[in-house]
Amino acid sequence: MKSFEKWETEEIEHTFGIADIANLPAMQSWLQFQQDLSTKEQDITQELCMRLNDYANFWNEEDTKAFFIIPLINLMHFESKGKYRTFMEATFQADLLDVQNNLCTLRGRVEMVVATGKQRPQTPFFFLNEYNPLYSPPFRGGARGGASSDPRGQLLIAMLAAQAKNNGLNLPIYGMYNIGQLFFFVVLVGKEYSVSKSLDATDEKALKKIVDMLKFVKQHIEQHI
Repeated sequence: MKSFEKWETEEIEHTFGIADIANLPAMQSWLQFQQDLSTKEQDITQELCMRLNDYANFWNEEDTKAFFIIPLINLMHFESKGKYRTFMEATFQADLLDVQNNLCTLRGRVEMVVATGKQRPQTPFFFLNEYNPLYSPPFRGGARGGASSDPRGQLLIAMLAAQAKNNGLNLPIYGMYNIGQLFFFVVLVGKEYSVSKSLDATDEKALKKIVDMLKFVKQHIEQHI
């Protein structure tokens, strides 16, 4: 059993037979979604954008999480009492077959998952993983603990585990990861996935698109719980 953090994108594609599709309809629908912001939402996103512009080049990953990502996620109110909520530093496990029909057990921790459940995540819908800075000081001996430096791969393997854990619900799994101020969205549908172009959250229009895409996820969750 290999933890999420040790998987890489190409390895995942070969092991589980998934393919990167540029124009996946689920991604196109996601990118096209728009919704007006309330005055409060506009004020908060403008403040976050200015804060990121001031500090993006100096924050480490914990700074980025505390001062930008968590306030942005809190703006979405990803919760409904007794139905679903946001889980931080969640660990879960799932079994799925690889391309050779061998049973693989996937287990690992994700930075954030929105899922049904009160105490533990049950049916996952959306992941946010890997708060990687654009620049980090060299670490002697390579990646910590043998971890992969592939944030997309670490997100994808968690999404595949979620797909298996969801017991054939046949719903898209959504995810987001960032590298510094650059945000990428990922959707997994069956054996196909698609990744958006980067969105630079220091740009107000790009940040508005990020908020739109998070609002789409909230709407999707509330339609299917």
